[in-house]
Amino acid sequence: MGIYVKKRNFAGLRSLLLILVITIVIIASYYFVFQENNKIILDNDLNISNTQLEENINFIQEKDLRAYLKKEDMKEYLTNFEFDQSMKKFIEENPDFILNVLREYQLNQNKLEQEKINKENISSIQNLNLQAHPMYLGDASGTKVIYEFVDYNCGYCEKYHQELINVMKEDTSVKIVIIQMPILGNFSKDLTTIALASSLQGEFKTVHNYLYSSERKSNMEDILADLFLKGVDLQILKKDMDSQEVKDFLSIHKSYVDEFKFTGSPATIIGNQIIPGFIDQSKIIEILEKEFS
Repeated sequence: MGIYVKKRNFAGLRSLLLILVITIVIIASYYFVFQENNKIILDNDLNISNTQLEENINFIQEKDLRAYLKKEDMKEYLTNFEFDQSMKKFIEENPDFILNVLREYQLNQNKLEQEKINKENISSIQNLNLQAHPMYLGDASGTKVIYEFVDYNCGYCEKYHQELINVMKEDTSVKIVIIQMPILGNFSKDLTTIALASSLQGEFKTVHNYLYSSERKSNMEDILADLFLKGVDLQILKKDMDSQEVKDFLSIHKSYVDEFKFTGSPATIIGNQIIPGFIDQSKIIEILEKEFS
């Protein structure tokens, strides 16, 4: 009876050992397979990272970034955190490179914007050439047209007016179309209204030249008195100043100013060139030759 019990216990121990061995084999097999799969995934990740890093390196040609993208042994790639830190270090150590990239980008953007503006301006100039402009100086059939945007209270405009007069004396084919741009207050607008109204009785040249002359007075009563002495019919002038036609002229001229986005006077259009500010006689002639040759 005692011998029988001992054999039974030994058999149970063998079974326990067998189960333990099987368990170890299963665990070992799972661990081995899991590690191999991880190794394959890791290898694939490293290949992808390698490709991406090479593309980044090739993108920035002026700098060798490999030292920032790999560890010292050049075999183990950086983690995401380490990569961020390396790029931060690169930026800190190469500020001129970063600034040059930004500067080049801004220049390219400015160039594209200027090309867009130039294209729009050429279209606007072509439209301007198609309109009738009753207020002008020089020969009505002049082939070299200059558009002058003026304010009668602008000191530079007065000086510029004389430069244009000298150009017309030298080249009789020049025609100067006057576009009103009263931007220096209510008095500028009043003088503009007088000039526009005078065109309805054929006296625009007389009034325009007077308003830019050294003899022009500083108050409205004296100005009207001078114009009367120069042959302007004041009764008709005052009536025309309140007319719808003059209001329409003001609106049309303002639309030209807004279309070209002028904010200061004088401003000039010669051919396809837009010139803000004052230029002298020689520069005007140079541009005329370039645009109308």
